[in-house]
Amino acid sequence: MIPALRVRRLFHAVENHQGVDVSPAVVEPSLNEHTDAVREALAPLAAFGGWKRTEYEFGDPLQTAYALSRVSDALIYKFQPLLPPGSEIPWAHDIHQPECWPQITRDQYLAAFARLGMAPIGDVAFEPFFHEVVHVEQDEHPEAPVEITGTVWPGLMFGEMLFSRAGVTVRAGARHLVAGIADRSPLHDVFMRRYREETFDGSLAWGSNSQWETDFRRDYLTDTAFHFAIDADPDSDRDSLGKPRRLTPAERSDLVRHRCVTRPLQDPDAWRSAYPGGRLTLSRRPS
Repeated sequence: MIPALRVRRLFHAVENHQGVDVSPAVVEPSLNEHTDAVREALAPLAAFGGWKRTEYEFGDPLQTAYALSRVSDALIYKFQPLLPPGSEIPWAHDIHQPECWPQITRDQYLAAFARLGMAPIGDVAFEPFFHEVVHVEQDEHPEAPVEITGTVWPGLMFGEMLFSRAGVTVRAGARHLVAGIADRSPLHDVFMRRYREETFDGSLAWGSNSQWETDFRRDYLTDTAFHFAIDADPDSDRDSLGKPRRLTPAERSDLVRHRCVTRPLQDPDAWRSAYPGGRLTLSRRPS
């Protein structure tokens, strides 16, 4: 069986597990059987520039990584806060019933993914490459920089590739992040979150088999740059239909980096059409 299907079965086993012992009952036995095959399938993705799709093949590394990201999303779901009172229940939640998903401890989660070659993101200053904003405490000073105030779940790197961002609470000035937008707007390239009303990863609205043909979004950290969404087309002032994009270049850059809108848009009517539009490379100082 190809590794992507093995990981897909693990997701369904986690999703359907009843009880609090999901790690020893489901995750560990699956890894005991499939770790080597899954790790080998993912290995080409670890280095920036190490793999590129030349022709489509079901279950290739991007689809294997996507399936594993869904396992991760299921395991970290109960770490997250509930939707604010009065929020609409996302229709994806009606389909998957994530409130019934089992809970795992932080140590169990990290140990499971360590077996697949993942390493936790360390204690670093806020950077949207590494961090997903779960809650914003608004600083009274608009220019106040973003400061991490807590970690909700750990993030993971697979070599140079980002596997999953750490969920964090922050304090920030409105010049950088706006409470109620940066922590509530639709989140892209993510399967499921407990605290957001909308997430999008390309699988939604597809059938039980077709949804698993979704590609994992690849972001990479190298000595000189952050590389976001490397498999996407280059950014453009026009959308796929040739119509002018309604977001400014800065707004498009922020959307790719944060995977969501973080501040009011220059054109308020562009809100519903705001989605990441292309790959992005930003220089960084060597660590």
